[in-house]
Amino acid sequence: MRKFYKISIALFAVTLFFTGCQDDFLDQDLRHTLSAEDAANTVNGNKALIASGLIYARSIFADGGAGISVFKPCGTDIVRSGTNLTDEPADGLLGMNTYDGNFSAASGPLDAMWNYYYSGVTPANIAISGIEASGPIEDLDPEIKDALGQAYTMRAYLYLELVRRFENIPIVEVADLEETGPVFTTEQNSKEEVYDLIISDLEAAIPLLKTRSEGDDQAISISKGLANMMLAEASLDIGDYTKAVAAAEAVINDGSYVLQPLDNIFGLDGGKGGEENNSELIFSIAFQESSSTVQWTSQMFVPLYDRIPGVARTMESGGRPWSRLSPSEYYWSLFDTDGDGDVMDEADGRVQAWHKLFWTFDDPENLPDGVEIGDVVLEEHAASTNVRYIEPTSTKTWENGQYNRTTALAEGWRNIIIFRLAHAYLDAAEAHFQLGNTGQAMQYLNVLRERAYGNTSGNFSNITFEDIIEEHARELGHEGHRWYFLKRNGLLIERTNMYNPNAAGNITAGKHERWPIPQSFIDQTGATQNPGY
Repeated sequence: MRKFYKISIALFAVTLFFTGCQDDFLDQDLRHTLSAEDAANTVNGNKALIASGLIYARSIFADGGAGISVFKPCGTDIVRSGTNLTDEPADGLLGMNTYDGNFSAASGPLDAMWNYYYSGVTPANIAISGIEASGPIEDLDPEIKDALGQAYTMRAYLYLELVRRFENIPIVEVADLEETGPVFTTEQNSKEEVYDLIISDLEAAIPLLKTRSEGDDQAISISKGLANMMLAEASLDIGDYTKAVAAAEAVINDGSYVLQPLDNIFGLDGGKGGEENNSELIFSIAFQESSSTVQWTSQMFVPLYDRIPGVARTMESGGRPWSRLSPSEYYWSLFDTDGDGDVMDEADGRVQAWHKLFWTFDDPENLPDGVEIGDVVLEEHAASTNVRYIEPTSTKTWENGQYNRTTALAEGWRNIIIFRLAHAYLDAAEAHFQLGNTGQAMQYLNVLRERAYGNTSGNFSNITFEDIIEEHARELGHEGHRWYFLKRNGLLIERTNMYNPNAAGNITAGKHERWPIPQSFIDQTGATQNPGY
């Protein structure tokens, strides 16, 4: 039996953050207020509502602090705990990567994430309800239509994050818009019902939205490309491979996006309007330079290199190290051409472009005997401290001094990339393979292989699904998509047990394919908990 809950939200006024650009209004002071109903029927009001949803989506990486900022890369086959992950609360990142009993329904970080996502659903619902109630969609102002498409997409984004982790979650619907604010009714829905809403929202959004190039050409803005990218992902999750192919190919064929040189994708040259807005990016979460709202992902994959005598802490070497996560040995084996354990595939440009493979001695005042400035730090040099302090790592989230970050700061201000064009190629390959179109799947993989190698020398001549699994890791490793990919293909338990040494023996089938619903919500509503928790 479904349980129904009524939630009253006291929303007497909607704060307007809009000042002209999305990256501006995310950090503005109060300008003026509108009623919820008025906000949902004006261009600026809708932009404020959408900005509010984006702020809550951003809070996962900001207001939640270091404790949950890199939850997405945790708990898969391509990552292991960093040497200092144990500095995090046991019920946060540590439990998310190890699957031990500390990550439970009582987890504080889990509760915070749940609340952030649902708080973001609220303004999206208000915008959708208000616009839909204002008259036939075809008669609306083009800007209001675009705002409706953005609201649908924002709601779909938040629900997709929730359903992938928790599955049987409430769908919160606006019952009406009253003077005292909207009243919401909800129930605990099935996974299938949530995906139905997500796909319905995205299919409604796509014809209303502008492409990135038709709009403001900003990767931080909600566009038709984002809606199609999410539709591809959601369709893969439920096994609708035909729909997934169409959506992924719509992204690939969207002229707004162009695959970039490897060095540009995660670069910061030119600031927010430069490489952080390059044309491979479909959607990024925005952060403002030197604002009080910071993100906590930049230092998470940086090992404690500066604890080696003779190695200085510099921005070029990663800045302040945090060492919460590290690529697994399995991840590195994907770039190992002869199986000897060394990262040696120099032909694959992703190896050099997206990783730091070694450190060098650069601190003359603390230089050990027998080494010179510029010498590579070897395991024998680190033996007296910890050899893991010089382990190779991913640099995709690193931040240099572009935004005045210093070696004393753990936080940063770079945007967080959510989706990029290469992901659409991988989704298209996965969907085509599942449909039996192996040749077409291979063609999409080879587009990425050719970029990685600079020529056709690394192209596949035939593929199995294992090639898709491996290429997904090489291309999207540590960007936060691996958990979802493994789950939908029935590989999460097996491969995490095989390749994540910190989770092996802990992660179990029938339980860890989903997260526990927060106990606070269970206590308040009497909702049903997920199995095993």
